[in-house]
Amino acid sequence: MSVHPKSAPEKSTAVTAAQPFLLHGSERFGITGKILQIYYPADQSTVVGQCHCAEALHIELIERAAEQGFQAFRKTTPAKRAAILSRLADLLEAHQETVAVLITQECGKPIRLSRNEVERAIALCRDYAYEAARMESRLLSVDGREARIARFPVGPVLAITPFNFPINLVMHKLAPAIAAGCSITIKPSPKTPLTALFLGRLAVEAGYEAISVIPLTENAVTEALVRSNAFNKISFTGSAAVGWHLRTIAGTKSVTLELGGTAPLIVEEFTEPLEQMAQRIAFGAFAFAGQICISVQRILVNERLKEEFLPAFVAASRAMKVGDPMKVETEVGPMISIEDVQRTRTLIKDSLKAGANVVYGGNTFNALTMNPTILDRTTPEMAINAEEVFAPLVTVATYQHFDEAIFLANQSRFGLQAGVYTSQAQQIEQAYQDLNMGGVVINDIPTYRADILPYGGIKASGLGREGVLGGIDEYTQVKTLIQKAT
Repeated sequence: MSVHPKSAPEKSTAVTAAQPFLLHGSERFGITGKILQIYYPADQSTVVGQCHCAEALHIELIERAAEQGFQAFRKTTPAKRAAILSRLADLLEAHQETVAVLITQECGKPIRLSRNEVERAIALCRDYAYEAARMESRLLSVDGREARIARFPVGPVLAITPFNFPINLVMHKLAPAIAAGCSITIKPSPKTPLTALFLGRLAVEAGYEAISVIPLTENAVTEALVRSNAFNKISFTGSAAVGWHLRTIAGTKSVTLELGGTAPLIVEEFTEPLEQMAQRIAFGAFAFAGQICISVQRILVNERLKEEFLPAFVAASRAMKVGDPMKVETEVGPMISIEDVQRTRTLIKDSLKAGANVVYGGNTFNALTMNPTILDRTTPEMAINAEEVFAPLVTVATYQHFDEAIFLANQSRFGLQAGVYTSQAQQIEQAYQDLNMGGVVINDIPTYRADILPYGGIKASGLGREGVLGGIDEYTQVKTLIQKAT
């Protein structure tokens, strides 16, 4: 894979003409000429690009494109789908630095994290190519009959994606759709449509024309598409409030929801040198300004360890590099909008009024960037613990016994992913059995994700799973053929 250049890339300041969107692999322009401008989050004034928006007038065209794409692609062979995915991975690899810079310009992700995201998307695409080639039917003999069991594409897919991983989370929907034989309509975040459009054009170049990428700014149009009978599956990644609302209006469609969390981290013991461990936890809490759904949000540390742990964690948090996301050393860049900075400052202020204490931080680096912030003396009922903060903000609480740590970690309506530092086999098994989470990470932060593994939450954190192992299942349906043996 690629190496990470030591120098920062140049940030382009040239604004090109508005890009068309994609319908069934073809470029289309808006009917009324509505243009979406994308601003660089680090200054909220530099326009990094613009694109045409789809509107209510396009709904019929979008629906028709989805159906036409599906009918044209559904009977392609697994070998051809695998070849398309391999070609797409090659094309993305050839453009990976361009895409990484585009990610940083659109969402403010520090450039080395953007480079890592592109590398993950390439690997993900190759893994799905391997899985697509292995799609085979099963033959069984039952009661003197022969049965054939196979997976068929579920149909046209509507994918709605967030700003924070504008290439990898789109690939988590695009790659299984190609592997399964579906068409896909991608509605990217209005903050990051350019990355999705770039990937969509690469997919067309790779031989997959059953794709539409439709930047939208009107919620009513998105909801109309979710309700539409033109789509058989909805795959949404984003906030819990929006995701569950879309689930209620989707009717009988298959729905996958990858939503938020309040990721807890239990520190039962120091399973590695404390300084190294504290640095890893600080990275999991504050990298990309905490705008990751499995960023460390709630640290639960055994009270016998707090006097050692907290100073080390503060030192590691202070050492996080805050600033310009185009610089390779930066780890904490801007939040996606000034409104999110203001929301987070209000959250801190409300917590302090309710009795919390700022251990470190609590201020802003500049108007658009927050410094890493640590609070203690919080309670589970405070919004800072009960809701996803999606910011460079973490709370620290203590517990006496491991059972209490499990209880506190579960004291949330979310259940996405948790981390546990312990070397005790019994505690590892207890955490796996008793934590109400879709994933449990041992001796690492909950922010760790391997794209090949099943990923998703329970409770308010979602429905279904993404990830290569089993990901194709979400985009297919099982059919059984039974016939008398001859």
